[in-house]
Amino acid sequence: MSSLLTLLLACQEGIGGDNVSGDGTSDTDEFDDGSDEVAPTIVFEPFTDNQPSGADVVVEAYFSDEQTGVFMATLYFRNETDSSKDWSSVGFTAQADDLWQATIKADEQHSSGMWYYLLAVDMAQNSATSPDQGEDEPYHFGYSD
Repeated sequence: MSSLLTLLLACQEGIGGDNVSGDGTSDTDEFDDGSDEVAPTIVFEPFTDNQPSGADVVVEAYFSDEQTGVFMATLYFRNETDSSKDWSSVGFTAQADDLWQATIKADEQHSSGMWYYLLAVDMAQNSATSPDQGEDEPYHFGYSD
């Protein structure tokens, strides 16, 4: 198991995540054979309208993985005027079926728009981004009053 997945599992155990049983063992133990080589699927419709200025922005997406299941999903974002190119992130939370939700808090808004992309990782450590180019060609939305 890679050190990244080991670290993620340790964090998941520490917060009582869905993929860790009550006895501290991970659901990934049964998937360590390397048979899953297919990345998770992301179904997401990017924002086409400006988002309300000064309000939380809720992002919803469908994440699925038929072989091993989705281990984690993350929303990466940064203000359009951020010259440092550092991405902030927030984890998605499973809602129902394959629907997941993440929120960019209003206090994260420091410009007139936001760049963002989504990342999903399955239990076998396969990953996918939306858009496919991830941080190289992220989505964008503006703010309106």
